[in-house]
This record gives sequence, C-alpha cells and structure tokens, in this order.
Amino acid sequence: MSQGVPSIGADPRLPEGPGATPLSTERARPGSNVLHALLVRGPRGAFRWTAYVLAVTAFAAAVPTPLYPIYEQQFGFSSGILGLVFGAYTAGVLLTLFFVAPQAERVGRRSMLYLGMIFTAAGAAGFAFAPGVLWLGLARVISGMGVGVTTSVATAAMSDLEPYRDQHHVARVAVAANFGGFAIGVVLSGFLVEYAPYPTELVYLVPVLASVIGLFAVYVTPETATALGSKARMRIQRISVPPTLRRWFWVAAGGIAACYSIYGLFAALMPSYLRSDLGVSSPWAAGAFVALMFGLAAATQLATAQIHDRRALLVGFPLLLGALVALVVLLPLSLWPLMVLVSAGLGVSVGLTFMGSVTLIDRVTPKERRGEILAGFYCAAYLALSVPTIGVAEASEAIGLTRAGVLFGVILAIAVAILYLGAYRTPTPPGGGGRARGPVERAEERKTLAGAPSFTASEGEAKGSTDRAGPTGASGDA
Repeated sequence: MSQGVPSIGADPRLPEGPGATPLSTERARPGSNVLHALLVRGPRGAFRWTAYVLAVTAFAAAVPTPLYPIYEQQFGFSSGILGLVFGAYTAGVLLTLFFVAPQAERVGRRSMLYLGMIFTAAGAAGFAFAPGVLWLGLARVISGMGVGVTTSVATAAMSDLEPYRDQHHVARVAVAANFGGFAIGVVLSGFLVEYAPYPTELVYLVPVLASVIGLFAVYVTPETATALGSKARMRIQRISVPPTLRRWFWVAAGGIAACYSIYGLFAALMPSYLRSDLGVSSPWAAGAFVALMFGLAAATQLATAQIHDRRALLVGFPLLLGALVALVVLLPLSLWPLMVLVSAGLGVSVGLTFMGSVTLIDRVTPKERRGEILAGFYCAAYLALSVPTIGVAEASEAIGLTRAGVLFGVILAIAVAILYLGAYRTPTPPGGGGRARGPVERAEERKTLAGAPSFTASEGEAKGSTDRAGPTGASGDA
C-alpha cells in the first residue's frame, strides 16, 4: 500500500510502484501548448503547480490571523465571539468535503480546483469588505469551502501527477504545502498589516492574486479524474471504518486531531494572548510567532523523510506531550522568549505527529474503502480544529485567556499521553514498518520507468471508457 498523503479522491485503478507508467502531460492537455510549455517545466511541473494550488488555500486561511485582535477592537466583540468566527471555517470545510468534493471524479478534478480557487478569492474579498462580525463569519465559511473543495482533490491529483509514483514525496510536499503556505501567509499578512496602508483591506489583495495565479495553474495541468462524464447520480460521502482497522484509525485520527487543536489555538487565540498578556502589539511579531510553529512543522516533515506512520507517532507523541507540558508551565509566566521556545517545540512535534498520522492512515486504508475511511479521518481533524478553539475562547471570558489556555494544555496533554499508549500497544501495520524506500530502490524504479512506454492520450481514453463501464467506488470520491 502506498504511503502518500490521504486523499479521498485517489484512484484505486492507477498503477503504482516499480514498473508503473508515468502519467504523461500529453493526456488531455488543456489549453494552449505555448502556455503549457511556458509554465510547466520538467516531469514534475504539473505536480508542482497542483501543490501550489493546495498551498494557496492554506495561505489565504492564514492571512486573517494577525488581524483578529484588530477586529476585536474595531467591531467590539469578545474572545468567545472570535472563537465562533474562527469555528465557522470548519462548517465550510465539512460542507464541501462531504457534499461537493465527492463529485470530482464525475465532473472533473480541474473543475473542482477552479471552484476552490474561486471560493478562496471570494473569502478573501469577504474579509476585505466585511462591515461587521457576521460578515467575518461568512468570509470564514467561504474560505473553509475553498479548503474543503481543494484539499482532497488536489492531493488525489498530486498522487496521479507524480511521475515516479513516489507517494512518500507526495506526502512530504502536500503536508509541507499546507503548513508552509500557512506560515508564509501569516508572516506576510503581519508585515502588510503593520507597514502597509489600509491594514484590514489591502492585505487581502495578496490571496486574491494568488488565487488568480492558481486558476492559471489549474489551466495548464492535465485532468486526472477517472470517471469524467459519468451519468452516476450525485452522492454524499459517508463515513465507515471496518472493525479490523479501528485501532489504527483511532490512533491516526487522534494524532491529527491533536495537531489541528494546536493549530486552532495558535491561529485564533495566540495573537490575542501576545497582545493582552505579553504586551506584543506588533501584528508582524504576532504573525512571526504563529508562523514559527507552522514553519518548523513543515521543515520537520521535509527533513524526516525516513520516519513514517507508527514510528513517527512513537517519536512525535512524546515530543508533543513535552511541548504541551512546557506550554502549561510557561503560559502563566508571560515571558515571550520562553513562549518562542514553546512554539518551536510544538512545531517540531506537530510536524512529526501530523506526518505519522497521515502516513499511518494511508498505509492501513484499503483502496476500495478509501473514501469512507478518509472522510472520517478528515472530519476528526476539522472538528478538532474548531471545537477546542471555541471552548478555549468561551472559557476565556469566564477565567481569562491564560487560564483557559492552561486548561486546554492540560486536557490535550492527557489526551496525547493516552494516544501514545494506544500507539505503543498497537502493532506496526503490514507493509514495511513505516520505512521509506532508500535511494537504491528509488533509483532502480526511475531506471525502470525511464524505459517504460508513455501513457498516451489514446490509451487514457481507452482506459477511461473501460473504467466508466463500472462503478467508481468509494475511492472515486475526492
């Protein structure tokens, strides 16, 4: 089984591994050959542009982060309302993840990615012109819809567009695109808010422009949907986990839920904590503080290529537990140098835990059950993004933001300790013990692929017509 980033839309019929045929960009090449030749360079050109589209949604979601304290003062709402505004994002994600993205194999993955870029730009525009808190919530919903449409569809397309079928590479790039895009977005946003005019409007021009470039990126990449034009009725993605896989599923889902809980706390509430408790009023400094965690998470995933699934969790969970204990101890001290160290520790541990979770769930998921299992996996992640954040925000009104953050840290630390025990007692799933392929195996595969015939357009059409004769299955969902 491949160990790439879980994607609801991965195609179970796509050949992979040594001897697999690279997907040629000649297959259903869209648009102008001149534009394609100008923008798509090298075997991984289309793959990289699809990764860019994935990064744009994370980038756009990060832009409001340094502005939340400004919105609190401008519109006069409390931390509890801020938590609800942030949580509205999850509603948009789950809405499109379960109702819209599953149609990708039928209407085309490129069509869904176009829609994702439109939602992303519309969400940014909604923030720029928001006259009140309700509009902020609506903009968050639209931004979440862009993420929900794009995330699983883009990762499925990346798996198909990776010319060497190196699913470890797909995993590292897709996860790093998410965390790296967020880190860049929050730093750039903080800089523009502090030094550029019109701080609550001009900053949103950047994600709009990035989304426009994303539309061109989708335009020059090939279509990879497996049932394009199918007359199958619209379907809703359901959640189902076979009993034999539930131990691994809960360990992986718990790991990604812990990571997203920390993500929500840092993105929504840390800027307010820095301003109120640490006296850091600079939006750029607040953005850099949040970006430190996300940037180190992305760097950790790129730097630890040989650590995957259960092995990554057995390292990541103890590190995450230690970082959370440090958060609980140091948060009341209100010393920013120590909080910078805590942010860095959380970044490294979140990077390992996140990578372990997504590669573990991908390893144990049968391709014929991929859609329904990964729907549950993503649902756990995005609920964890909003529910604890809303809880901390509401609790902060009664006991203060610092005490609410300490309470959050204690509860999450207990949960991580339980998850570590679960991972320790859960055996390594079959399929290689989580070890990535070494350079020798990868070189041999590329040598094999170099002599393989290309996947031509005519072959793709023949394959597509054969595929459409039968049902697409759960894993045809994006």
